[in-house]
Amino acid sequence: MSFVQKGAARGTSWARRARRHPLLAAGLLSLLGGSAGAQSQFPPPEKWCDFGRAGPAETQPAPVAMAAAHGQVRFFGVGPSYTDADLSLVMALEGRTVDWAEATRHYASTMEGVCALDVTSKTLPRARVLTVGPIAFIRPGTGELRIPRHARAAIIDLRGLPAAPGLEEALARAIGAISTTPVERLAGLVRAHVGMLDETTPYNVYGNYIDRLAQEPHAATGQAQLPVALLTETELAPATARFAADLRMAGRAWLIGAPIHAAVAESKWMPVSTRGLLVRTTRLEDAQGPIPDVIPADLSLATLGMSALSAEALPSEQSLQLTSWLGAPPAVDRTAPVVRNAPPERISLEAVPPIAASSAIARADLLTLHGATRLFYPYFDIVGDGIDGRLLETLARVDSTPVTQRDQLRRLLLRFNEVLKDGHGFVTLYGGPPPAGFFPVSMEEVQGQPIIRRSALPTLQPGDTLVSINGTPMSEWLAEEQAHASAATPGYLHDVAIRRLLIMNAPMDVGLRAMDGTTRVVQVQPQPVELLNQVSGPPSLRPAGSLADLGAPNLHYLNLASEVLTSPDALRAALTAAQGASGLVVDMRGYPGINHYEVAQRLIPTPFRTPVFRYPIWVGPENFETWDSGNTRQPLTNPSYAGPIVLLVGPRTVSAAENFSIMMTGARRVTVIGRRSAGTNGNVTRLLLPGQLAVSFTGMGILFPDQSRFHAVGIVPHIEVAPTLQDIAHGTDPELLRAIQFLHTGQ
Repeated sequence: MSFVQKGAARGTSWARRARRHPLLAAGLLSLLGGSAGAQSQFPPPEKWCDFGRAGPAETQPAPVAMAAAHGQVRFFGVGPSYTDADLSLVMALEGRTVDWAEATRHYASTMEGVCALDVTSKTLPRARVLTVGPIAFIRPGTGELRIPRHARAAIIDLRGLPAAPGLEEALARAIGAISTTPVERLAGLVRAHVGMLDETTPYNVYGNYIDRLAQEPHAATGQAQLPVALLTETELAPATARFAADLRMAGRAWLIGAPIHAAVAESKWMPVSTRGLLVRTTRLEDAQGPIPDVIPADLSLATLGMSALSAEALPSEQSLQLTSWLGAPPAVDRTAPVVRNAPPERISLEAVPPIAASSAIARADLLTLHGATRLFYPYFDIVGDGIDGRLLETLARVDSTPVTQRDQLRRLLLRFNEVLKDGHGFVTLYGGPPPAGFFPVSMEEVQGQPIIRRSALPTLQPGDTLVSINGTPMSEWLAEEQAHASAATPGYLHDVAIRRLLIMNAPMDVGLRAMDGTTRVVQVQPQPVELLNQVSGPPSLRPAGSLADLGAPNLHYLNLASEVLTSPDALRAALTAAQGASGLVVDMRGYPGINHYEVAQRLIPTPFRTPVFRYPIWVGPENFETWDSGNTRQPLTNPSYAGPIVLLVGPRTVSAAENFSIMMTGARRVTVIGRRSAGTNGNVTRLLLPGQLAVSFTGMGILFPDQSRFHAVGIVPHIEVAPTLQDIAHGTDPELLRAIQFLHTGQ
């Protein structure tokens, strides 16, 4: 005997059941025959947390799980302010150490649209079908369902289903098995992100908006379209509540038992430790607008004179007369105003209030950064996914050494960003006293050693090698700083680390080795920023013009660094002067100060492609895709230059400088000489965090025009040339001299 047959055999007669439960017969007949029956009373919608059911525990460490949950609240929840969410996290993480279960409860108690629940160990049961008379009693679960051919109606029992993996699929199989036409589902208003909005400025290439996300109908796989009732209870898992709301609003099913709270159906389960969070991320709607806050049951168990209902409480196969009254449920009453809010159209960019540095702020900032990069950083497939381990490492530092200074916050976030291997990974402090002064030099790496290229102080000479800082050997100092610096290529990593010397808050003892090998220690006092500005900038500050002074009167030079070329008019004048030159050296070892697209259009005489800009796109918390953007640019003339070009690049060729270089190399317009570039392009995005600081990272992927990888590759020279100690000491430019040689000889 099959399991379905056993269920039927256990049934008792309709008369016997009716005598035991006098209202059962009248209630079910009324329900399935088209009368709404008695509607249950229900609490107000603001109490929705009492009606959600938890899911299983997270397998990730609690801090990693909490970072993910906060990311959902911050970027997809219904609260109006990032700042409010971040400060709620700060308050939840107070203490010498963190009790993550208690932190989860505290966090939810201060947040709109968030509930804390204890996790459950329940898993999804096996699917079952019992038949009693003409009714199939369906218990959704794992595995397939077989519906008897003689079934004339169905009850799907939704009670006790945990928010476990596979639940949505199990529910879809249950309704599909008793349907011959697809079952329409509700749409939802969700927050969508094209990249992560830069939170420090209103001017963005990124954006967020509200989208109406449609759901694919439940597929029909059944042999007959059976009338159906859903058996509900007070607490439901989000997917179960969503399923019930879909079917009842579509007029596909009746509700027996408890009402459906829309807020539960609109939430997502995010486990943390022994507790987890239900996070509202949606507002469900149909063609008439948002669905009611509470969808009442069409018939309560109390109305049936019962405290429970199971397959054995249904009539037997002798009750075929029941099928004569089957019908569709009436429309849901929508006269009550909807009070639950939709996700906000746009999150406000608020100034983070000044708060003294603390361990709680450090923890909250680290978790927020982790959650943001998990959602929006585009290069894990290239650099590796190490952010979970780095989060645990930096949080352990907070626990071992309480945070009391803002610079501790900064160092912790810099350490986190290091694992991203991203040349845009910086931390900016707002407010607070300005630095005491600056170290007025520019430096260059030669075989891993920092060499002074230019100096505003007579005690520091070009060609001097830095060998110690305040008594710490330079190798140790660099290793420590590089552990707190993010970069995609070794040359740029050295540059990012060594520039930390430039900002000074106290006198600094600098150990130096001169060209002749002698060593000395010079105490440097913090200097005015004007002195730093005199010597900072790219390797060469040479202006545009003829290279006659270097023995090449037939060649011209164009320096695109912002310190040198400051206006479009200056560019056009330089190109006009270069007309007739047999070759042009374009120096992009600095950062461009004008529209580099115009420069490319005047140097590339045919249409050419820009880089591929790959945006990460989230439409609600479950739907991720990427969008590739790029275009073809047309050449500009009068003036322009169509002769041979050498492009100079180096470790500080980064971002916009590399964007220009990508177009030039992609068009095969140049021979590249110098050292590999920074390997970091794409618009920056910034998180504004408690503690009055902002953390940045690259918010879009960049590919070469042929869609090959760019990040951590960069612009690789055709001819590798690097300065020597003697070149720096004597002020010669070996990259430029090699470019001249190439343009003269072709080699």
